[in-house]
Amino acid sequence: MTLGAAATPVDEDRVTTSFEVLDALGLAELRKRRGDLDGTVPMRAVQGCPPLLAGNAFGFQVTLLQPITLRRRSGTWTVGFREPFGDALAVGHRVALPRLVRQGFVRPDDEFARTFAEGFVKPGADGLLLWTGLCVRADPGVSLRVSATANRRNRSVGVTEQWIADAQGFVPLVLHLTLPADGPDRVLLDGEVATVTPLAPGVRIEEVPLAAAPQVGVAHAAFFDPAYEASKRRGPTRKYRTLRPPPEEGDGPSWCRVVPLGPATHTVAPDVPRLVLGNHVPFEASFDGRTVTIDPDCGALRAGAREVERTFADAMGPRFLDHNWFAVRYFTHYLTAHPPGEPHFFANPWVFVQTPPGWSCLLEGVHGDGVDGLRAVVATDVFHTVPAVFQLLAAAAPVRFDRGQPLLEVIPVPRRLMQSGFRQVQLG
Repeated sequence: MTLGAAATPVDEDRVTTSFEVLDALGLAELRKRRGDLDGTVPMRAVQGCPPLLAGNAFGFQVTLLQPITLRRRSGTWTVGFREPFGDALAVGHRVALPRLVRQGFVRPDDEFARTFAEGFVKPGADGLLLWTGLCVRADPGVSLRVSATANRRNRSVGVTEQWIADAQGFVPLVLHLTLPADGPDRVLLDGEVATVTPLAPGVRIEEVPLAAAPQVGVAHAAFFDPAYEASKRRGPTRKYRTLRPPPEEGDGPSWCRVVPLGPATHTVAPDVPRLVLGNHVPFEASFDGRTVTIDPDCGALRAGAREVERTFADAMGPRFLDHNWFAVRYFTHYLTAHPPGEPHFFANPWVFVQTPPGWSCLLEGVHGDGVDGLRAVVATDVFHTVPAVFQLLAAAAPVRFDRGQPLLEVIPVPRRLMQSGFRQVQLG
């Protein structure tokens, strides 16, 4: 492994790695989560929802080693630390930044050096820029996505998404933290504040009709068969765990197919390989502390369901509906609430998503006022539905979803990168 004269490896083993991390300050580190979030995930989810567990464990969490207190005063945010940690960080910053410049990791005239010349935090009116003290370098053919945490996050703080491409050398890991004007005037940053994920650039996302990809319909019907329906009535089926995705990628080009089944509300993001799925049916959802209630636009739901049925019948043959009514109902029902006591519900977008062998999809739920979209990972090379799962945050006024409103972002990722680690390096 060649790291250059200015960096010395301190932690190298046989685990496959996809990027490098240099810690110049001691403020934060990257950690891997457990899928059960240290035992806090409900037992029913642990038993029956491997995609959620994979979403919990996805990527590496940027974790603060000491809490940071933010206070809004006269419209500007100030930053405080527990002493003597704050003084030690200030001294460390005065040493670390000149060393990074001297050893060629940072140019003395670039924007990072100017912004953080006086400290590692740059407060502003709408939030702050926080240099985590880390610098990262992606391996060739790898992009690093920096985003908010998910499924267990500080809802008082937003994190602006950024992408770090390969061939850039070491890049300081700076978080743009946004703080809403109507939010609290005191915010505690503690533990996990962001997620760093290695992903593959250059994935081609294309739309194909179901008639051109009937195998995804066959796979869906085989999974959601009558035996599955009978088992589902008794509780979690664990059937997803029996799927055997291919362990390795093929040699062909990177691609992802979206197969529409009903009225189209999806878009392909032009900047990065990402599919954005919108809501098909206007609805409201609420949670009273015991039960989730969902009130859809019944006319829009019926019209969309008829189009889904026509799509299946035209592509798979008219008898497909008779023999696979439960598999089709998975889509035509569209909205499903979780059992009493859980503030969750899910929507099943009217699309299939298919990836090559060895590829999964990250499902990144979209947040809204009073509702969180959850993160999950689905092996879309063998299982082609991409449900959007939501958590209602309070027993308050209903949350409304309009037609076309974004519900879910779908990002293809090879499993070799999901299972990869990173190499820790240090200043020379």
